[in-house]
Amino acid sequence: MNLDYVKRVLGLEGKRAIVTGGNSGIGKGVAISLANMGANVAILGRDQPTIDETVAQLKEIEPGCTGHRVDISSKSDVDSFFDGYYRESGGKLDILVANAGVCSAIRALDTTEADVDYFFDINYKGTLFCCQRAAEAMKEQKSGNIVIVTSVNALYPLPPQAAYSSTKGALEVLMQCLAVDLAPFNIRVNSLAPGAIHTNIGRNNPNRPRNQGKARPNLPLGRVGEPEDMGDAVACLVSDAFRYMTGSTVLVDGGLKLRNV
Repeated sequence: MNLDYVKRVLGLEGKRAIVTGGNSGIGKGVAISLANMGANVAILGRDQPTIDETVAQLKEIEPGCTGHRVDISSKSDVDSFFDGYYRESGGKLDILVANAGVCSAIRALDTTEADVDYFFDINYKGTLFCCQRAAEAMKEQKSGNIVIVTSVNALYPLPPQAAYSSTKGALEVLMQCLAVDLAPFNIRVNSLAPGAIHTNIGRNNPNRPRNQGKARPNLPLGRVGEPEDMGDAVACLVSDAFRYMTGSTVLVDGGLKLRNV
């Protein structure tokens, strides 16, 4: 094996990355994988203890990694973070992984106005705000990678999670629109659609607490996915190995999409 070639194609040395929701779950798995491939990673989250814990782990891999308490549903919070980040980085950013999101079991006929605001403020608006600000630096340097984390439910909707699935479906459309708008600047935009993963995203919507139960789908690969399964996929996706891919969805779900087959 030509290890020099592998490092050149897959390595992320010197790259600057931001991962929203990088303090836990899939986001943490992504942040660790990016750091392991050499990237300088900044994680965003709302829970300070898990931010501190994750940053400590990341610094053991890449000392330059940082953590920031940011509520992405607040545009002023997002703007404040990016303004400071660009001052520190000299206006440079290579990778954005827009991962932060919330989930709860709510059927369409049971969805309230509060539910709609809750899901779209975080899952859609927060992602859009971050992508807009990330694109500023990437357009200037005429290079970059954006990965939006959606869900298998965006492609194969799950009726008991109608509100959540709707926001993730909207993100798939956003990803495709951004891919077209940013392609002239050599910026690739793709999405990662996870299946059932061991994370805390299933916590109930605080606006309408519900019991989601403990049922697990019958997965062809025989196990629920781990955050590192998603992290390694994203690290590859933003590398030069996928330099000709944009506007695409990478489904990493252990075969969950086959649940209705």
